[in-house]
Amino acid sequence: MWTTPSNGDSFVNMDCSKNVVTIMPSVEMLVSFSHDTMRAKKPCLLYAERMDFKEMLQLRLAEKADQRRMYITTVDCTSFHELKQDQCLNVTFAGFMDNVVRMLRDCQSGKLELHLAAREPNGTDYQLQFVEIRSFKNLIHLCLPCRSAPLNTVLYYINLMLDASHKKCFLLEESIQQVQLELSSQRAHMDRLGAENSKLREALAENTQRLEEQHAAELQQMQEQLSKVNEQRSSELERNRRSISSIQTQLEKANADKCDTKIALEQAEQRNQALSDELASCKSRMCSLKEQNDKLHSDKVNAKKHERKLEYKIEDLKQHTAELQEHIQRGNKEKANVAAELEAEKKILHTKRQALEMASEEIAKANQIILKQNQEILGHRKTIGWRTEVALQQEKAIQEKEKLLSLRENELREARITIKELREEIPHQLLSMRQFANTLEKKYSSQILTLKERLSGTCTGKENRR
Repeated sequence: MWTTPSNGDSFVNMDCSKNVVTIMPSVEMLVSFSHDTMRAKKPCLLYAERMDFKEMLQLRLAEKADQRRMYITTVDCTSFHELKQDQCLNVTFAGFMDNVVRMLRDCQSGKLELHLAAREPNGTDYQLQFVEIRSFKNLIHLCLPCRSAPLNTVLYYINLMLDASHKKCFLLEESIQQVQLELSSQRAHMDRLGAENSKLREALAENTQRLEEQHAAELQQMQEQLSKVNEQRSSELERNRRSISSIQTQLEKANADKCDTKIALEQAEQRNQALSDELASCKSRMCSLKEQNDKLHSDKVNAKKHERKLEYKIEDLKQHTAELQEHIQRGNKEKANVAAELEAEKKILHTKRQALEMASEEIAKANQIILKQNQEILGHRKTIGWRTEVALQQEKAIQEKEKLLSLRENELREARITIKELREEIPHQLLSMRQFANTLEKKYSSQILTLKERLSGTCTGKENRR
């Protein structure tokens, strides 16, 4: 059977302790102890280490309840060859270490179990077994000899743990001092923030009062101006309505005149037919009345020429009226102007159609009347255009003032929203800072108390051993 190396139970006896490398971080796991017929599972701390420039491996087990009970297994080159022959291993030393680490991780995850069995009752030699629990039979993957550590090695490792704890205590004290300084600075900063916050609240209150007063005065002014503008606008609308009503009455009169002219034209056509009948009767009297016929023929030719001229003028007037009707349909704004022109043209048509019956002298009078009416139409157009421009300017001014009012109202809303947000956020920030400070105080106070208890426990243990 393979035995432990005789040159030392641990790395304590070696001068090159600086070259010790941890293969695996320290792990807490359950180890089943078997003494005679008694078996028990105890929580233990496992440490796995190796030498950096030598083929040497060490596993160290210490009971968690009493770390004075320590068990050590060391494997060097010669013991590894014995182990290789005894247990038929097919790996090198490096592969052996890798497999040992893998099996330890399997033990940590629960796939394997560690068993520590005593070789002799009340002896110091043990066997560290890596066992796979199965339903039929447990399978032992590896069996390593182990010895209980002597007092020197136990004290050496306990001293190392104490040194590490002292270093941790020193670092924790330094961190506590830094945290206390940070807390003091944070409290001073919180006091400054509180003072600044109070100043900001006072400034916000003053600014809100000023803004509200200014906006109230401006709103009153704008309301007065709007009331005046509305009054002016209503008066102008009434005037425009009156003018529109008068123009509509004029249009109605023009339509009536148009109907009269149509009736007169029909009468003239009937008269022309009667004349043609008379001409037919006169042809029978041609022989007796040649002289009168020549005169009548010349008069008839002149009359036809005059009638053709009048027909051309009537066609021109009809085209002019059609154009006026198209202008009326294009826009409501030019309705008044076109209506005035239609009225004038219809009056001219009436006068011209009457002039057909009366004489060519009345045509000149009708032309003078047309010129006067055109001048009146131009005057009406100018007045209507001037009024529309004034109304547009007033509407633009009202729209600009409404936009200014909306902008002012939006600014007031944004200022109120920001004030509400500041009022809600400032107490939340103060509460979060206070909670953070309280948590820091609780955390580090609990850590300080635990460290003090551990230090007091270690000091009492040393005194008891002495």
